[in-house]
Amino acid sequence: MELLSWVWWATTNVLGMALTVVWFLIGGWVSTLAQIGIVLIAIFGYKYGWRRAPLEIVGKARRVAGIGWGWVRRRERGHDAGGSEPVFVPSAVKVVRRGRPGDVNLSSLLNVAMLTGLMALCFVQAQ
Repeated sequence: MELLSWVWWATTNVLGMALTVVWFLIGGWVSTLAQIGIVLIAIFGYKYGWRRAPLEIVGKARRVAGIGWGWVRRRERGHDAGGSEPVFVPSAVKVVRRGRPGDVNLSSLLNVAMLTGLMALCFVQAQ
């Protein structure tokens, strides 16, 4: 029975750490979208009035969603509409200079530091 409790403890800790990381990543997106929504409501409310603002926001959102949906449905330039044979389309070649092996940017270092801190915090809380 004690073995089952150890397995349960380990499983819940691993799932808890995974949920913590996922919520950390998603939480930033959610709070950013909420802030954008609040700013949009304030701007449209000031411009159109509080009764007409939601209708204007929905109308603009439909237009933006239509543009996005058209972008998603658009075919790639290399294929014609009738068949699957690619059509040659000349394009400019862009040369991208890659960093040397071992180059690490500051953002990656901060991400690793944050994940290490989260793991240490989870292990400290578990004890």
